[in-house]
Amino acid sequence: MMFHTQGSSRNHCSLLAVFCGNFTDDNPKYPLPELTSSGRLEVQVLNNPNVDEFQRNLESSEPNIVYLQGEQIDDSEEIGSLVWENVDLSTPEALCGLFGSTLPTTVYLEIPNGEKMAEALHSKGVPYVIYWENTFSCYAACHFRQALLSVVQSSCSHTWDAFQVADASFRLYCIQNNNFMPSNSQEVSSKPGPHLLGDPPKIDITLPEVDVQEEENSPENLPSIKIYDDDVSMRFLVCGVPRTLDACLLGSLEDGLNALLNIEIRGSKLHNRTSAPPPPLQAGTFSRGVVTMRCDLSTCSSAHISLLVSGSAQTCFNDQLLENHIKTSLLRIFSLFMHCQRKAKCLHLSLGSPPQ
Repeated sequence: MMFHTQGSSRNHCSLLAVFCGNFTDDNPKYPLPELTSSGRLEVQVLNNPNVDEFQRNLESSEPNIVYLQGEQIDDSEEIGSLVWENVDLSTPEALCGLFGSTLPTTVYLEIPNGEKMAEALHSKGVPYVIYWENTFSCYAACHFRQALLSVVQSSCSHTWDAFQVADASFRLYCIQNNNFMPSNSQEVSSKPGPHLLGDPPKIDITLPEVDVQEEENSPENLPSIKIYDDDVSMRFLVCGVPRTLDACLLGSLEDGLNALLNIEIRGSKLHNRTSAPPPPLQAGTFSRGVVTMRCDLSTCSSAHISLLVSGSAQTCFNDQLLENHIKTSLLRIFSLFMHCQRKAKCLHLSLGSPPQ
């Protein structure tokens, strides 16, 4: 389920942003960048609407994302509760009453103590809900929002992956510098920062119908594949000031890179496949019916990947099935790699100056 699954083309994502009545974007201490349409992101803004106005816009535009920002409290660093035209919407019942049959893919609640409200929206049928469990500062809210929307603007990404990138950025810049809580707040015991309700995405693999007799005679012909290219390399330039690579920094970088890789692979496309000889050291192990293909894919950002894979003819001569199996296998490989790196507490990075 991508951001664009409801009411928009594949290359665009629509956002309905709703601000409370005392919203202002000229806070000198925490200037909040203006929300405007850019890249893939199409933005519509409502300021202090009544319930009917919000519902009319929701029904007519069918946005992929609904972003609800709480009040900006005067002379305070905090983001407050949800109030429109002096109507308090800070209960689960009031919030769920705003949504009818038209439900967005994602709702982002930028309000404090939003766990119960998020759970109510998720139970109502909203697949993904982003929320804050405790109080937080305008600085933290601004940083996370900009990181999240930057991913949406620039890539055809799933809610899950866009959140992971933004959360990694938040942990890297806000938690390490202790800039996520208002100065008058007490320490929180739970995980600081935003949370996400929703299930990790899976790539659907629909098995073609096969003859029952053939299936009984060939139990091994399940449509799975094996990737043989062990020398595929992907390089990243990570720029930053010289510093000690501690566990928090490494963990944030690992999670952010993993999410970026997931975005690249989920958005990849199979462009060409040709028959190829099996790997010399593997040829003798192939069972009857296994074929080898050289597959060319382009990732979400148009990077090129060429892979040697083997599998049943049923899989390798079905382009969509082959593409989905390759995506699933690559995601599993990336996940295992990142897990091993974290377990070993070893991610080889070179922090230096960007190229001129």
